[in-house]
Amino acid sequence: MKAQYKMHIKRILKTVVISSFLIFIFTFATNAQGLPSAAGSGIDLTTSTDNPVPDQEVTITARSYSIEISSAKVSWSVNGTTKQSAIGATTLTVQAPTLGKKLNIVVTATSPTGETVSGSIVVSSGSVDMVMETDGYVPPLFLGKIPPVYQNNIKVIAIPHIADGSGKEFDPKTLVYVWKKNSQVLEDYSGYGKQSISLKGDIVPRPYSLTVTASTRDNASQSVGMVNVTPESPFINFYVNDPLYGTLYNRAIGVGLQIGAQKETGVLAVPFGFDWDKNNSKLSIVWMINNIEHAELAQNPSIILRAPSDAGGTSDIQLDIKNNSDILQGANSAFTAAFSADTQPAQNTTVSF
Repeated sequence: MKAQYKMHIKRILKTVVISSFLIFIFTFATNAQGLPSAAGSGIDLTTSTDNPVPDQEVTITARSYSIEISSAKVSWSVNGTTKQSAIGATTLTVQAPTLGKKLNIVVTATSPTGETVSGSIVVSSGSVDMVMETDGYVPPLFLGKIPPVYQNNIKVIAIPHIADGSGKEFDPKTLVYVWKKNSQVLEDYSGYGKQSISLKGDIVPRPYSLTVTASTRDNASQSVGMVNVTPESPFINFYVNDPLYGTLYNRAIGVGLQIGAQKETGVLAVPFGFDWDKNNSKLSIVWMINNIEHAELAQNPSIILRAPSDAGGTSDIQLDIKNNSDILQGANSAFTAAFSADTQPAQNTTVSF
């Protein structure tokens, strides 16, 4: 009885050992199926740019883990037409098609031993125009554009150009947008129809990039746009405030102003880029003449310069502006006011406000 019991135990242990070995073999075989297989890897194709614009040159590179492609005969076809066939021809350069069109590129490589692998890729085109605006102050009818200023709001509008097969561009309001600041996705600003974004300038200003990916709802077509945002300091320009023609915005005073026979000239200071309202409630304005502060002119963006009637000379006019709310917004500027007398030589004389 004991002998039979011992033999039964041995059989059970042997069965357990064999079963464990079989389980180990099965597990190893299952994991091995996830490893790269040389026979089925084919050709991997990469492009020099993922989002080409129309007519941009795109270089396509072929790589293979199945064969030694550098010694293989590589044939390239574009929309069914052979464009290149040579040994070791691992790259092909094409021009991106017009909006709505596609290039179907097929590459086949045959090794010296007769083994053949292939791969394909589709190249289309699109573009996104990026329009950047800042809420910094500019004078009326100003036709120029100022760069982003510290702590101001920055608005960027994406205008995508993506077309269907007939060449008709999709309505930007019907596209899906994904916005990124540097590499971080801005989820609150991304989504269907969200083709613009507004961001407040950081208290610690650093240059950054804004990237948007615009795509159709089915994700069949997409394009990418990017703009670099580099905040700068605001600045001050001086303009002559003529009593007859008003402020002459067409020409800044620059470094010097000549007060002529009229002996009196109005000057307006324009704080470009400042977060400013007409009531001057946010700005601290300080005028100085020959390094002497004139408190009576505080908070006044315009002044009138009067030259003495019996003397000639120059005076240094300085202006310092600071934003009381946005501490990074500050600028100073200066110019020289020159005047002369008919009967006396020029000398160091002070002009008055």
